[in-house]
Amino acid sequence: MAKDKKLVQSENCNGCGICVTVCPTNIKLGKAEDFNVDTAKLAITVSNGAAVIDSNACIACGICSKNCPVGSLAIVPI
Repeated sequence: MAKDKKLVQSENCNGCGICVTVCPTNIKLGKAEDFNVDTAKLAITVSNGAAVIDSNACIACGICSKNCPVGSLAIVPI
């Protein structure tokens, strides 16, 4: 994760999953031959109808926030 910024989420997430599909961390992991969606340390997933951010895996690049159709994700300074 970037040391000077982080990804945050608002309550208006609709769980569409676009963020999961555009995340470069998730894409890189998904290309591995031994990829297992149940055990991989993905940066962002969808659970119970909302995005879940793993701050340890997220690199805070902002691609997900730029692609979020409801503006639920944002990169903020820390």
